[in-house]
Amino acid sequence: GLELDWYLTDFGQTTNTIDYSVSSVEGTKVTLERIGLMPMPLDVTVTYDDGSTEAFLIPLRMMYGHKPTSSRVLNDWPWAYPTYTFETGKPIKSVVIDPKDLMADIDKSNNSK
Repeated sequence: GLELDWYLTDFGQTTNTIDYSVSSVEGTKVTLERIGLMPMPLDVTVTYDDGSTEAFLIPLRMMYGHKPTSSRVLNDWPWAYPTYTFETGKPIKSVVIDPKDLMADIDKSNNSK
């Protein structure tokens, strides 16, 4: 199974908060930023210039795996790095972190661009 001790520790024994943002979108490249101190795996939806959409999952390295998903699974995000960049291969219109609004992100205003 997945390693989730980090989640129980951060959520139950610290005041760390969850806050992620879409830092930049340039052509086919997306850069995300972890602002809060609590790490989380991310669901991200990209809408392309041609109107199509694609769902991505960015797991955390400390999870040693990822949840079952039909999303495109990207390389894991090492917690020590505050930013994460990935390429899509198609021109991007918009990006949304946590499109189903399931994460306890304290500032959802920066979850899209």
